[in-house]
Amino acid sequence: MFYRVRQFYDGLFPRISSKDLQLVHSFLSGALLHLFQSQSPADQRHALDVAIELLQKHDSLSPSQERSLIQAALLHDCGKIRYPLKIWQRVYIVLSAKLPYPAQEFLKGLTKYRSLSFPLILAQQHPKWGATLAAEAGLSKEAVELILNHHNPCSDAGELLNIVDNRH
Repeated sequence: MFYRVRQFYDGLFPRISSKDLQLVHSFLSGALLHLFQSQSPADQRHALDVAIELLQKHDSLSPSQERSLIQAALLHDCGKIRYPLKIWQRVYIVLSAKLPYPAQEFLKGLTKYRSLSFPLILAQQHPKWGATLAAEAGLSKEAVELILNHHNPCSDAGELLNIVDNRH
């Protein structure tokens, strides 16, 4: 539970250091860097936390796989730029994810109450939107697939991204 309190605090007051920016610039440039910078500060901080942990846990990956994984980590939530969320909506998504699946589906279906359904729909759709944005910005096919499937991984690298993403 403490890590969720810390996560909430970091979401309210994200800090990005010059060292963090060096890391971003070592993996992203041009349109990909612009895409990273288009994310909210909280999403940038989250992406950096995921990327930093992955850099410490990737011992079985080739250099090209590592690059794709870190690029995907830095951009995995970029689909959220399509419809920015307020902090209460982010909290609502996290809390809703703890509900049984039928209850989650019920809430998504409450389209008459858009404030309840929309954040959950966004949480479900942002990987697709992000993969499209990243592909348009020139990201490799491998990294785009990691973004598209970061909630439902279909590779070892995707599984690693999913695990670390859920920790942050």
